[in-house]
Amino acid sequence: MFFDQQDRHQQMANAYDPRDTNRDGTVSPQEAAAYIQDYMRSASPEERNQILRDYIGGMSTDQRQQMGDAIVRSPSNPVQQVNHQSDDDLIDAYTRTAQAPAQQSGPSPLEQTFNSGALSNPLVKAGLVGLAAAIGSRMLRR
Repeated sequence: MFFDQQDRHQQMANAYDPRDTNRDGTVSPQEAAAYIQDYMRSASPEERNQILRDYIGGMSTDQRQQMGDAIVRSPSNPVQQVNHQSDDDLIDAYTRTAQAPAQQSGPSPLEQTFNSGALSNPLVKAGLVGLAAAIGSRMLRR
């Protein structure tokens, strides 16, 4: 079960460690997307919304817009429109994207969202890994 995977939570919590200057312990965006997807499917709606609200609340306007654009531009997810100025709208869009089923033998919609074209920007991917780190830290404090 997702909540009992202490080693995996620790790996994600350490993913954003600034002391890792040679980047050898970093979690890939693909691993982060899979972890986030597992969390979104396992956590209660209240817990899910709270961690996303905390994470999105700390983002700049530009970061929020980049996230919303990434979600909308991906043809693989069910979200067609996002108001990046609304926490509730971003939370709903992110949740729906993370919970959408993967194509047969392909990446999940969340992975595709953050790996396509201009959206493969390293800063956008870092946000994905950052969210995985926030979730991992929260799971370790349970």
